[in-house]
Amino acid sequence: MSNSEDVELKIDTPRENNVSELSDNTFNRKVFWKSCCFELDRRAVSFFTQLFISLLIIVFCLFQLHTLPKCDSSEYLSLLTMVLGVWVGDAPRLN
Repeated sequence: MSNSEDVELKIDTPRENNVSELSDNTFNRKVFWKSCCFELDRRAVSFFTQLFISLLIIVFCLFQLHTLPKCDSSEYLSLLTMVLGVWVGDAPRLN
């Protein structure tokens, strides 16, 4: 064993670029909806759908409150307060 041999030690580590590509790829699949013609952000579609439906409910309730007599307004007031409660979900609470 008098001959000295060079020993190389190779350690396979994942490249940082591959890891970031994987996380970007999974992020894109979870966040974006792809079609043949366009690409949509899932979060934006969900937000604007909720906003549109809420605005429809608010306009309908305000119209009904304006046109109906006062004795029939309880259902529409409860719908308005429900929409308000949904949008103000992080309201301060007492413990």
